[in-house]
Amino acid sequence: MTPAPLEVLVHPDAEVLAAATAARLLTRLVDLQSHRSPVHVVLTGGTVGIAALREVAASPVRDAVDWTGVHLWWGDERFLPDGDPDRNETQARDALIDALGDALPAGNVHPVPALSDDVPDGETAARRYAAELRAHAAGSGLAPRFDVLLLGMGPDGHIASLFPDRTSLFEANAMVVAEHDSPKPPSERVSLTFPLIRSAREVWVVAAGAEKAPAVARALAGVDVRTTPAAGARGTERTLWLLDLAAAPPVPAAGPAGATTPGEHAGDEGLRPRSASNAARAWAAVDAYVAPLVDEPDVARDVRTSAADAGLPDIAVSAAQGRLLEILARSVGARRVLEIGTLGGYSTWWLAQSLPPQGRLVTLELSEAHADVGRASLEAAGLQDRVELVVGAALTSLDDLVASGTEPFDLVFVDADKEQLAPYVDRAIALSRPGTLIVVDNVVRDGAVVDPEHPDTRVQGVRAFYARAAADDRIDGTVVQTVGEKGYDGFALLRVR
Repeated sequence: MTPAPLEVLVHPDAEVLAAATAARLLTRLVDLQSHRSPVHVVLTGGTVGIAALREVAASPVRDAVDWTGVHLWWGDERFLPDGDPDRNETQARDALIDALGDALPAGNVHPVPALSDDVPDGETAARRYAAELRAHAAGSGLAPRFDVLLLGMGPDGHIASLFPDRTSLFEANAMVVAEHDSPKPPSERVSLTFPLIRSAREVWVVAAGAEKAPAVARALAGVDVRTTPAAGARGTERTLWLLDLAAAPPVPAAGPAGATTPGEHAGDEGLRPRSASNAARAWAAVDAYVAPLVDEPDVARDVRTSAADAGLPDIAVSAAQGRLLEILARSVGARRVLEIGTLGGYSTWWLAQSLPPQGRLVTLELSEAHADVGRASLEAAGLQDRVELVVGAALTSLDDLVASGTEPFDLVFVDADKEQLAPYVDRAIALSRPGTLIVVDNVVRDGAVVDPEHPDTRVQGVRAFYARAAADDRIDGTVVQTVGEKGYDGFALLRVR
C-alpha cells in the first residue's frame, strides 16, 4: 500500500502546538463520526502529547464527540506497575480520560498490560496487547484500523519505543514487541511495530523543541529508519507532522519521496511541506500585503478570535476569502443564502452582513458545540435576526428544506465534510433558482484531486463531486485554484441554469 505524502504544519510554540493538535483531533473525530463508527485512536505520551490531551479535556468541543464510539489505544508503554506516574496510561487518565467520566465507556480504553504477578515480563504484556488488538479487529484484519495514530518523537528520532539501531525496527510479523534495553529510562517498554503503525489511516507526528530539529530534518529528508525511526512513520491516507517553530527545520518546497522501513523502497509521491515551505511563506506574505485592500472589520476579527479562544480548529476561510464571498453575494443581489458548515461563524458573518435588512441566511452545522460558538459571535455582531442556525446532519437538514418547499436561495456556500460533497451539491441545486451561485470550497486539496487512486476519503469525495457536477445539465461551472495563508487549494463556482 502506497504511504500518504508528508504534510508539515508549523506552530509558534509548544503551547499553541498542543492546543492546535487537540482542536484538530476533536474536529477529526466529529468528522469521522458523521460516517463511521467506532473510531480508533492511538494516543502518545510525552510533554506535548499529554498537554494536547489536557487541551481536549478543556475544550467545549469535546462534548460534540460521541465518546461511546471512540476506542483509545497506546503506541507504546513503559512497563511499570499499574498507576505508576511514569506510565503513559496514568498520565492520559489524569489529563483526559478521568475528565470524560461516564461519557467514555471503560471498555473503550485499551491500556497496555502493566507489570504484575500475572504479567511478569514485557513479552507477556506484548502478547496480551496483541490479543486485545485482534479482539477488536474488523473483518478479517489482525487489529483495528486506526483512524488517527499519534506519535511523539525523541531527539534521537525514536517513535513509540522504536529506537535507532534496534532489532525491533526489523520486526515484520508481530504487531507488538517488548523492549528490554531502552536508551531512555525506564529500560523495559512495550511498543507497536512498524507494520501496525503503517496500517493506520492517519499518522500524526508531534514534536516540539530545538533539540528535535535535527531529527525532524532527517526524518523529512527520508533517511534510513535505522538511524531515525521517525522516518518510517507513515499513514495510508495521511501523514501529518505537527511542529513548533523551534523543531521545524528549513525544508525545500519539494523533496525526496520519503522514508522507508527496512526492506522497502519509497515511492515517488514526494514530500509536500506546507507552512514550512518557502512557497507557503510567500503565499501568506502576499495575503498579509493585500490585507489593507481586504480590510477585515474589527467585528469579523472578533468572530475569528472567539472561534480560536473556544479551541475550534483554524480551518475557516481567510479574510480574503470571506471578502470574496461577500462580493459574490452582493453581486447577485442575494436575499437568501444557504451555508453548509458553520464552524465558528466566520464565513457566516461575511455572508450575513452582505444581505439587506430583510435578508435571510440559513446555516447548517453538525456540532452543537461549534454552533454555540457561532451563535454567540453572530449575536454579538447583531446579526442574529438574519441568521437561522440549524444543528444536525447536513443531509437530513437539506432534505427537510427540500420537503418543506422553502423559498429558493440566491447563493449557496458549501464548506463541510468532503466525503458528501456530491449529495450536498445535489440538494443545493434543488434548493436554487435559475442564476443561483453555488460556491464549493476546498476542492483542490494540494493538487491531490488528480490522483484517482488517492487513499484519502476526502479526496475521493471531491472527485465524486467533480464527476457528478460535470454530468449535471442543471449547472455551469468552473474551478479556481487558490494559494494563500490557508495553503494550496481552490473552490468550485457553479451557476444554476
